[in-house]
Amino acid sequence: MTDYSNASAAELQKPENFKFDFIPVKKHNLMIEWAYPEFQSICPVSGRHDQGTLTLRYRPREKLLESKSMREYLSMWRNLHNWQEQITEEIADAVYKVLEPAALEVKIEWAPRGGIFARTISKKGGEI
Repeated sequence: MTDYSNASAAELQKPENFKFDFIPVKKHNLMIEWAYPEFQSICPVSGRHDQGTLTLRYRPREKLLESKSMREYLSMWRNLHNWQEQITEEIADAVYKVLEPAALEVKIEWAPRGGIFARTISKKGGEI
């Protein structure tokens, strides 16, 4: 059994210096939703892979996130150690900061661990 007594001291990682690509948005009411069923990261204490389906939803203002750059960013998490809940927040913060959408939601439905299904959600801006 994994000892989580020193979990607060775990070293956490996130992608650094990643540059997202964008395309201009036309002036119309648009909602974007992407699902990435291959999302993975590593538990900072047990060293086991966590995996799940990440769904990104946003209402753009001036620019659209280019899907290839988002896929490359998400794949960078595969070998990084971090908590499920913090990963969801980190992704939402990173995308919201550079995209500046009207609203954004990042949801990850994690594969079960120990019989527990987890879903983490982070929302930024207005309503989706």
